[in-house]
Order: sequence, then C-alpha cells, then structure tokens
Amino acid sequence: MLRFITIILVTLFVLGVSLSYLFQNYYYNHQEEIFIEQGQEIANLVQQSIYEGNYDEALSFLKGSQRFFEGNVWIVNSRGLVLATTKHEELQGIRLEEIEMKQVFDGQVIKKSGYSDYFDESVLFVAVPIIVEEEVLGAVFVYSPLAGISETLDDLKRLIIYAALIAISLTFILSFTLTRSFTKPLRKMKQIAVDMAHGQFSERLGVTTDDEVGQLAHSFNYLADTLQETIYSLQKKEEQQRRFVADVSHELRTPLTSIQGFVKALRDGVYDSEVDKSEYYSIVLGEVERLIRLVNDLLGLSQIELEQIKMEIEALDLSYLINISIKNLQPKIAEKDLNIIADLPKELSLVLADRDKIEQVLINLISNAIDFTPVGKEIRIFAQEEERKVKVAIEDQGPGIPSEDLENIWNRFHKVDKSRTRSKGGTGLGLSIVREIIKQHDGEVWVDSVEGEGSRFGFSLIKANEEAVRSF
Repeated sequence: MLRFITIILVTLFVLGVSLSYLFQNYYYNHQEEIFIEQGQEIANLVQQSIYEGNYDEALSFLKGSQRFFEGNVWIVNSRGLVLATTKHEELQGIRLEEIEMKQVFDGQVIKKSGYSDYFDESVLFVAVPIIVEEEVLGAVFVYSPLAGISETLDDLKRLIIYAALIAISLTFILSFTLTRSFTKPLRKMKQIAVDMAHGQFSERLGVTTDDEVGQLAHSFNYLADTLQETIYSLQKKEEQQRRFVADVSHELRTPLTSIQGFVKALRDGVYDSEVDKSEYYSIVLGEVERLIRLVNDLLGLSQIELEQIKMEIEALDLSYLINISIKNLQPKIAEKDLNIIADLPKELSLVLADRDKIEQVLINLISNAIDFTPVGKEIRIFAQEEERKVKVAIEDQGPGIPSEDLENIWNRFHKVDKSRTRSKGGTGLGLSIVREIIKQHDGEVWVDSVEGEGSRFGFSLIKANEEAVRSF
C-alpha cells in the first residue's frame, strides 16, 4: 500500500509541477499574443497622428479607448519619451532606457516579463513599433502587472492541489482495498500452511475471484486436498502394514507352534506307537507345506502389486478357461457331491488377459465357492457381455457373508470364518491375489452376498478388439 501511495504521490507531484509550468507558459504566451495584437492595432490607429506630430490627437484617442484595452498602454515617440499613458500618468514625459528603445526602433517586437523599476513590481509587457513608410516613428507599449496574472495561476494551482488531494484520498482507499484483497488470502494461506505443517488439513480458502490470487487459492486448495488424501492413504497403508505384519505373525506362529510341539514330542519319544509317530510326521509335513504355500502366496502377491511379473496379454477364450478350471477342481467337487452349472453364452467374445493369471483367478474363486457350499448343493457360473467388457460371476449356496465383512473381504488374511482357512489349508490371501490380478488387467472385482443365502463373486475383463489391443 505504501508503495502504491508513494508512486501516486510522486506522479501527482511531477504532474502538478509540470501542469503549473505549462499553464504558466501558456498563459504568458497567450497574454503576450493578445498584447502584441492589441499593440499592433493601436499602432495602426495612431501612426498617422504620430507621423503628423499631432500628439494631442493620439492622447485623446488613447484616453477615449482605454476601457477597451486588456492591458495598460503607453505611446512612446522616436526619442523614447512617453507621450501618453492609460495609467500611471506621472510617468508621462519620462524617457525610456536606450536598450529597450533600440530593439523597438530596430523594428523588433519586444516581449518581456519580470521586475520593472518603473512600477516597482513584476510586469508582463510587449512593445510594438509604429512604422510609417518603413520608418519607425515610435512604439506602443502594452503591459500588465504579473500580480493579476499570478492570481489566476494561483487559482489554477489550488485547483491542481485540490484535485491531487482528492486523488490521494481515492488512491489511499483504493490501495488499502486492493492490498487487503491481495494480502488477506495470502495471510490465510500462510496460516493454513502452518496448520498443515501441524497435521491439520480441514481448512480451505474461500475463492471469490478468477484473477491470479483466485487461481492461486484454487491451486492451494487443490494442494491441500491432495496432501490430505495422500496422508490419509499413507496412514491407511501404514495401518494395513501393521495389520499385515500382525496377521503374518499370527499365520506363521500357529503352524510354527504346532511344528515345534510335534518335533519336541518326536525328539523326546512322546508317542504311543509307530502309527502315532507317522501321524506326527504327517502333521509336521502338512504344516511345513502350508508355510511354503503362505510364503509363495505372499511373494506372488507382492510381485503382482509391484508389477514385477510381466503379464503375457493375449486374446483368450474365457469359456474354455472356465471349463478347464472346473475340470482341474473336479476331484474336490466330487468329494462334496456338488453340481457345477456353467451358464455361458454359446459365442462369448474373446478377452485380453494373461492365461495363467486368469486361470489362477478362476481356480481361487471356484475353490472358495466349493469350500463354502454345503454337500450336495450347486454352484453356478455366469458370463455376460457388455459394450467393452465381459463379466464373470461365481455363485455359491454357502452361508453368505455378513454385511460388516463385505468391505474387507478382499484384504489380506481377512477371514469371515476364522477357523476355515486353517482347516481347509488356505492362506487367507486368495481374494487379495484375485483383486490384484484383475486390477493389473484394468478390470474390476465385486461381491454380492446375503447372509444365510449364499454369495456371488465376480470380475470383468476387457474385450479383445483392436482399440483395446493398442491400449495394452
């Protein structure tokens, strides 16, 4: 604000001085032109009288016409004597200085302003020669005190000063308003930035303009939103990591504890028969195999998440993969006497996918459905085409999933039935692996379930058209 006001004050000062100087020069030049014109008219009127030496007639003309003159007038003869005046009659008969008379009698028009000894004050005057037949017979002096002119200029200066004061007042108000409009949001940004540094991300700037400050406020709010989302995501990931470490520790501790107990029993010979001994070895082997599966699943899931596994994308017949997966799981299906119904269109569009990974997805989802479906019930597999995607769903007749578990069903080690995974040999990572594989294929996964009625797990894949192939 101080800079704005300083600039305006300096500008107004320079402008005021320049205007005063310009108006003063303009006014002086204008008055000089009027006096010269007036002097030439008087010279033309009295030149005959001066030529004939009839000074009384010139004097009479001057006195009779003085009310029409703008300035005061002298008539001077060729010897420099003042013959007649419209004012200061006491100066009538004096002789003027030779320097002034010499210039006039050389035929020049004199223009002069400043202090005059004749009047004891500053005056503006001009002298016009009276010429008859190329001979200078005298001169007409027209003058006016500068005091009167100065009054006019003073009025002009006062007008400029008043205008400057009004401009300064308006400038102060405008500068104050303008600087506040700049500094208020900047102060607010500073405060919000300090709050953000202390972990508070809820406050935002109110944006009311589309200028640069408004655009900065928009960008600042976008930054705050992005930071808040990023920090929330990091906190969520950190929480997931802590939970993941706890879950992995739990998953590892249980089989390791079991292995430890049975190994100690074998070492100490705490068994009743060779049959018990063989059973202990079988249990230990089973737990070791489960640990290996767990580690392999963890490694595979991490590689998929980090995109360290290269997907061999090709156009695949999804119907064929579904039928192959059902055949691979036939022993498990037969064990529970389940009926598998594949309700697939006769001509299902090809999809873009990695064969092994999609087969893994199908095996995981169908295997889950088998594990949860009671003996003698049925599992249905559907496929449906949309404009750009093919959707697949596996529906079981199991116990269903409680609504509070639906949101977390895809998370690592999340179990609806806490005892199911261990008893069935699972690692609790199957659905997490499914989600990551489908995510790498730009597809979607979902689950619909009603507790007590069963669940339907589904995923989608992109159709194998030319545009989709180019995007991959």
